[in-house]
Amino acid sequence: MATRILRPRSLRGYIFIIVFVLIVYCITTASLGSQFRLETGFGPNLSGRRRANILSAFSWIENRRKRTLELTNGARNPRNPFDLLPWGRKDSTLSDAEKALLLNLEGSPLDKKCRYMIDAIYSADEGWTNQLMTKYHGSEEVNDIITSLLGERVRLFDYCFLSGGLKVGEVMNMDSLISVDNLGTPGDFMQRMFPFLRQGNSIWPRMYDLRRGTELKIPSMAQDSSANFWNNWIESSRGKGVALTFNPAELTLFHNQLRVLSKLNNTLPVQVITSGFEFTKIQIEQLSQFVMDTDQEVTLVDCGSILVKEFAQDHIKEYINKWLAALFNTFEEVILLDVDTVPFINVGKFFEEPQYQATGMALFKDRAMMNEHTYEYCTEALAGLEPSHEENKLMGTKLLFESTQGGLPKTEAAVVYQKFFQDNVLHHVDSGLVPVKKINNFGGLLFSFMMNLDSKIRRCLHGDKEFFWLGQLYAGKNYAIYPEDAGVIGLLEDTPMEALTQTSYTICGSQLAHTLYSPTKEIHQLVWANGGLSTCKVPQGAEKDFERLPDYFMARYGDVETTKQLYAAPVHIQAMIIPDTQKAPWFQLSECGDNAFCTSAIEDTEDGRNSVSTLIQFTQKEQEFLDSISFAWNGRTFTED
Repeated sequence: MATRILRPRSLRGYIFIIVFVLIVYCITTASLGSQFRLETGFGPNLSGRRRANILSAFSWIENRRKRTLELTNGARNPRNPFDLLPWGRKDSTLSDAEKALLLNLEGSPLDKKCRYMIDAIYSADEGWTNQLMTKYHGSEEVNDIITSLLGERVRLFDYCFLSGGLKVGEVMNMDSLISVDNLGTPGDFMQRMFPFLRQGNSIWPRMYDLRRGTELKIPSMAQDSSANFWNNWIESSRGKGVALTFNPAELTLFHNQLRVLSKLNNTLPVQVITSGFEFTKIQIEQLSQFVMDTDQEVTLVDCGSILVKEFAQDHIKEYINKWLAALFNTFEEVILLDVDTVPFINVGKFFEEPQYQATGMALFKDRAMMNEHTYEYCTEALAGLEPSHEENKLMGTKLLFESTQGGLPKTEAAVVYQKFFQDNVLHHVDSGLVPVKKINNFGGLLFSFMMNLDSKIRRCLHGDKEFFWLGQLYAGKNYAIYPEDAGVIGLLEDTPMEALTQTSYTICGSQLAHTLYSPTKEIHQLVWANGGLSTCKVPQGAEKDFERLPDYFMARYGDVETTKQLYAAPVHIQAMIIPDTQKAPWFQLSECGDNAFCTSAIEDTEDGRNSVSTLIQFTQKEQEFLDSISFAWNGRTFTED
């Protein structure tokens, strides 16, 4: 068979024809474009929101919609000559069904709209996966794009499946309008979206009644595909309860906490959530024994059957474990506790508080440390989590506060937002006790978890604290922050001042205490504290302090044994100071592994305008009650060894 060879003359002829076609196309397009021009497929960006980046599903949809509108208005040749070339776009063809959807995206059925948006994720970036968030990349721009795309995808998932109520399996099995052969299956989509979640059928946490030593029955919905896991999990949530997570070294703290809950007549069930890989069989038996020492109902929720083991061991560690308690408890409404949290009221009362009932999540403020800041590159990265113009138009996404907002409301949540993003102040909330309407705020909790896994963002914040409100913010949910500052509780030291009517008071301690203020009664009610109720909660704290600063502690306390006894002593709660940090800032001590702080107040009996900070001196009856909580925590009184 003879081989046809293109001679230079015929090759020049082909080139001439191609160039001629392109010139004609450009002239025609320019002429028609003068009659009809589109800056964007979703209309002008009057809000000033950011534009979606090039790998965004919303950017991809915007380009398809713009093209459809141009075709519909006769501004563009449906047979783009560039697309006919060998290197032309594979997905360039717009079917009539896709064009019909694009022209009426806002009014389309939710399932069709969501199927199309998921297809757009795959089309915009064939290799997309949220697993990328766990690795720190050399380029800041790359890190920020990964974070931004993560936020868009989590909000899209919430829009379609958590708040939208659709099921992943059903949506992903619908016919696609896009003729691309790389669109994912339900399992593939879930694996890329939530790389920590196991795939397959019958994934469900295993649960054990620690009082009775029995394993609880798994519900029938657990037999469903893992693609529908989140829907089934939310649907199975019932009632109210308490949830927490902790590591094996903190078993004793949990025993202390159970005694306090019992003292306060708690009747809410308690759930200990684990990744399934941290507790040994012996430690679980010890945990069960602690439960049987009290009257509390406690269930162990083992997430080992739903988490990818390698992912959990590599990435779900330390503070990040808190999100397992937030997500994988079985309650509709839950009090999330740190294991060193000590409530002073029945924890069920937090569900009755008006700000919680209005928003579904209410947060207490942290110790005000105005001299500690996050980095500007962190707030710049977080700005990429705000919804783009395209997302806002397609899903209607709006946040409680946005950088493009003209003015902020007069709420504590708005004040915190402003201090964080404008002043870069780092510490704002204490997450030791957080009441949550899990069903309403689940998308925000999931967003917080994913943010805390992000390799760049987690370096910008301390632990899990700020992720509570940031996750709710960027998920488009509501939340409240109580305006009362945190304080310190303990023994009150008074010092007379030069002015005879003035007295200076000081309290030092490792506890951070919180109040709820009643404006009608003009009183602060002490409701909980973080840090336990021993003088120092740190295990082997005295030994570690002497090893760290031997000269300092030898001079102050003499020897390790004396310090151990002091650290183990119950806290006597005589008073509380909520400092005015502009005039009486916190002062950090070396004691208890640098976890002890002092603050002061000045009381002027003649002219209250000269007083500084808020001083709360408890009555004898109040002290007796607070001491009884301290005794319950420590399992002994001040005089017992």
